[in-house]
Amino acid sequence: MPVTLVVLHPAPLTAPLSGTEDAQVVPSPCQACGVAGGADWIKVDGIGVLVHNARGRERCPVAAPFDWETGKSLPVPVGAVAA
Repeated sequence: MPVTLVVLHPAPLTAPLSGTEDAQVVPSPCQACGVAGGADWIKVDGIGVLVHNARGRERCPVAAPFDWETGKSLPVPVGAVAA
């Protein structure tokens, strides 16, 4: 999942960020529709689909699915709104 790192250390840092002691993970919005709460690409029956994590892994209504093995785009499901 894409994330934004928020630095909690006073600047300038004297060493690289080492883990959760120095940074906070903030989920990014969905890449396709912008809904807050983070999103992940998952494999479902050989097809890559974008799901919203904050909504119980609900499928994004605007993201185009793709063939997991080849990466080729597949048609957007009927009823989905184009981004």
